[in-house]
Amino acid sequence: MSARELKRAGVLARVAAATLTLKSAARVMEVSYRQAKRLYRRYQTEGAAGLTHRSAGRRSNRATTATIRDQALA
Repeated sequence: MSARELKRAGVLARVAAATLTLKSAARVMEVSYRQAKRLYRRYQTEGAAGLTHRSAGRRSNRATTATIRDQALA
């Protein structure tokens, strides 16, 4: 998880504990209220792991093939 995702998880945990409103959490996370609602819904269903970027760990569409990479390194 990135630092931003960890920060979001902490803020949304405070929302779940009712010590912070969703409106003020949106301000802290620097997102719109609507986006905060989406993040909070995902946090409720999937937990903190649901806040990670969906493309994390995936190979880029623009990545060169392994054979070309090996030739370039050789």
